[in-house]
Amino acid sequence: MLEWIRFGFVAAFFAAGLIVLFIAIFGTFRLPYSLNRLHSAAMCDTLVLMLFVIGCVVASGINVVSFKFVLVLVMLWCTSPVVSHILVRTRYLTDEHLGEHLDIHINDEKEDA
Repeated sequence: MLEWIRFGFVAAFFAAGLIVLFIAIFGTFRLPYSLNRLHSAAMCDTLVLMLFVIGCVVASGINVVSFKFVLVLVMLWCTSPVVSHILVRTRYLTDEHLGEHLDIHINDEKEDA
């Protein structure tokens, strides 16, 4: 009976991860601007990864493999925001027509100082 309960929890976490993943994929392809698409992908990948890792930890139990799953999750939680920030910063510095898509107030910061 406990195996069926464990299977139910694993299936629920995997199903929730797949639902969030499909929403992220839909947002990535449907949003009109590249920074919006990047935000959609960056926000959902950590949640999807967390749901999948929780499902894998519940499936395998508490052991060394579960510890490795959690280490991968922590590593990706640390690196994903940095990579997203670098990509957005690169787009910000190289896009000449960024003001057409965004409301940017660059001179407001200089006037306040």
